[in-house]
Amino acid sequence: MNSIALYLGVLEVVLGLVYGILLSFFVFWLMKKLFLDKMEIRYDNLAFGVLMAFVLFSVGKMVSSALQPAVDFTNRLMNMGLQIEEVLGRASYTITGFFVVSTLVAGIIVAISFVLFNWLTQGLNEFEEIKNKNVAVALISGTIILVITQFVAGGMEMIFEAFIPYPQTPRLF
Repeated sequence: MNSIALYLGVLEVVLGLVYGILLSFFVFWLMKKLFLDKMEIRYDNLAFGVLMAFVLFSVGKMVSSALQPAVDFTNRLMNMGLQIEEVLGRASYTITGFFVVSTLVAGIIVAISFVLFNWLTQGLNEFEEIKNKNVAVALISGTIILVITQFVAGGMEMIFEAFIPYPQTPRLF
C-alpha cells in the first residue's frame, strides 16, 4: 500500500469537509445578515433561495480551486524528506492561505457580479426584485456570478500552483 497516497487522499477529504462546512456556514450567515435581516426577506422566498444556491455554488467552486494545489503542496513537502510534523507545520500556513485567498476572491466575484448586473439593468432594483420574489432576476444574477467564477477559478488554481516548491527544470534553449 502506498502510504503517501493514502495520507494525501485522507488529507483531501478532511480539507474538503472542514472547509466546505465552514464556508457553507459563513456564506449562509453573511447572506442572512445582508439580505434576510436588512431587507426583511423571508426564508420562503424562492428568488432568494435561487440566488443563495448560486452564491454557495460559486464560492464552493472558487474555494475548491485551492484544494488540489493544497494537496500538491503537501505532497511536494513530503517528497522533500521532511518529517510529518514539519510537513504539517509548513503546509498548514500555506493551505490556510490558499483557502482564505480563494474565499476573498469569491466574495469579490459576487460583489463584482452584483455591480455588473446593476450596471446592465439600470433602473431596476435587483434586491427589491428578489425581495418581491422575482426568480428571473435571481437566476440572471446567479448566472453572472457563476460565469465569472468559472472563468476565474482556473487562473486561481494556477496562481496557487505557483507557490508549490517544484524543482527547477533546466532550460534547453
